[in-house]
Amino acid sequence: MIAQQPSVSFSGNIPANYDACLGPLFFEPFARNLAERISALRPRKVLELACGTGRLTRHLQQSLRGISEITATDVNPAMLSFASKELKDEPAIRWDLVDAVTLPYPDNSFNCIVSQFGVMFYSDRPKSYAEALRVLKPGGMLIGLTWDNRDNNPAAELAHRTLEHFFPTDTPAFYQIPFSYHDERLIHHELSLGGFEEMYSMLISLTGYAATAEAAAQGLLEGTPALTAITERDETLLQPLKQELSARLTERFGATDLKVPLRARLFVATKQG
Repeated sequence: MIAQQPSVSFSGNIPANYDACLGPLFFEPFARNLAERISALRPRKVLELACGTGRLTRHLQQSLRGISEITATDVNPAMLSFASKELKDEPAIRWDLVDAVTLPYPDNSFNCIVSQFGVMFYSDRPKSYAEALRVLKPGGMLIGLTWDNRDNNPAAELAHRTLEHFFPTDTPAFYQIPFSYHDERLIHHELSLGGFEEMYSMLISLTGYAATAEAAAQGLLEGTPALTAITERDETLLQPLKQELSARLTERFGATDLKVPLRARLFVATKQG
């Protein structure tokens, strides 16, 4: 089981770079897609786990305004603080600092629980699924997104290969974790360990965007805990790393107006009534 990263992993300037640079590149297309799917369900009470900088939260609030009560949570104080400040004009959103494996909510509280690219980091996924099952109302749905492998997410693969080039014997491991939980059988097995009996999943292919290769490289290296790993090893290599990754991204996608293929797995598990 992959352990959840400490809160400090997404601290400092990482949340801002994560949102500004990685947001359009990785998360915005899926946030729009997922919000549309959830909007069609018209759930009365929604719990978002691992909300990060609030990119999906914003789209949920826009698409469910006047329909749903939204509780947005994250285990990381820095990310949650960034999200709540960015969405400070949305008073209908409740913000809670919460670990997905120990939910502080009563049984049968929510019609929908959603996590966009968070489950890969949970310290105990079956336990988190059991907790989700407990707080869902009968007929409620757990909806999750997890990345497909890096081969089908080439910007992440380029970032990892660039890190390998600079650190061949002690490669920062961040890009192994988010892209490690894509096997359909494993996901369904862990959902069943959590008590779910009705589930399905599918692959979704979308396109990310970056204004420039430099912005994409900044997000990939300074918008994730890879930044901490780089500076701990040799902070003087950060700028050469960004230059090299920017060159690789330019060779693959162009220097400006980058269109980057993305692929993720959507899974849905329903609490039987």
